[in-house]
Amino acid sequence: MALQRVTLRLTELRCITQSESGGSEPYLWVTYFAVGAQPLPFQQGPVATITPAYDAFRADFPDNVEAGQVMIIPPFLATASFDMDLDAEHLLVGCIAVLMEEDDTPDSSIILGRIAYSKEIDKQLNDLVHKRLVAGDSSPLKDEELAAIKDAVKTKVEDAVGSNQSLWNIFTDQDDNLGFVYVGFSDSEIVSHFFDFPHIGSDTDANRFVLSGDLSIGAIPTEPIDLCKTQRTAVKAKQDEIDSLQGRVGMLQSQLQHATPQQKAAIVDEIEETNALLTQAEADLPALQAALEECQHRHDHAHEIHVDPGVVLDPG
Repeated sequence: MALQRVTLRLTELRCITQSESGGSEPYLWVTYFAVGAQPLPFQQGPVATITPAYDAFRADFPDNVEAGQVMIIPPFLATASFDMDLDAEHLLVGCIAVLMEEDDTPDSSIILGRIAYSKEIDKQLNDLVHKRLVAGDSSPLKDEELAAIKDAVKTKVEDAVGSNQSLWNIFTDQDDNLGFVYVGFSDSEIVSHFFDFPHIGSDTDANRFVLSGDLSIGAIPTEPIDLCKTQRTAVKAKQDEIDSLQGRVGMLQSQLQHATPQQKAAIVDEIEETNALLTQAEADLPALQAALEECQHRHDHAHEIHVDPGVVLDPG
């Protein structure tokens, strides 16, 4: 069978019960993953992982959420797709979701936590699948394996968040982890359908939520061949890095205006560190732009390149 595009989409998060006075402030970290899919750019191991990166992830979820309320999943983390040969063996596609409750952890600290989560979840999934491949084990993931991943990720996130806070911040009401849930589909289970994740929280928990989604299968869209894709991707990645760093500086400067005298020194240090990273990123950008421009100039006349009839070229 030809490759097909498998798309996972998260649709809604339903609040069953919650314990916060005035309502809950939930938000999600999400990782989509696949085994047996076409490799993604920069993929190092056997598992393709997509963890949407967006620094305003807390702000895009509603506040004051009460029992019975349904939240639409923000578009920035709602979908991911993998290209797969569904006739192959030992396929797996799924999603891990971490539900958090926003409290008083500073934005700059929780962003570092999300970055640590993204790196560690990729490492843990690849380590587990590599171990299983060596052992020839294609059985469903076991509860103890998921628990080990959860514990490893939790430790990395807590270390990252704590390392960015002053002594005064550590005694504030930190964001809470309400649950770590997983859904996965293997081989013949990879068909178009709607699904619910396991409930976040048991019947006796004060906070219970249900996350829902759907899986769909379709043809891979026909796209023009981008002869300068590598250079274009590098420029975009660097520009995205610059935009993110600029946003972080602005956020830190805003925090500085309202910080206590004890907090200001740590925030100033972080602004200086972020500005140093920004200066380096801005210095890197011209060379990447020049490489893209040179590639576009080289391929400016597509008719000079010999390709099969019907292939569409996109030199820029």
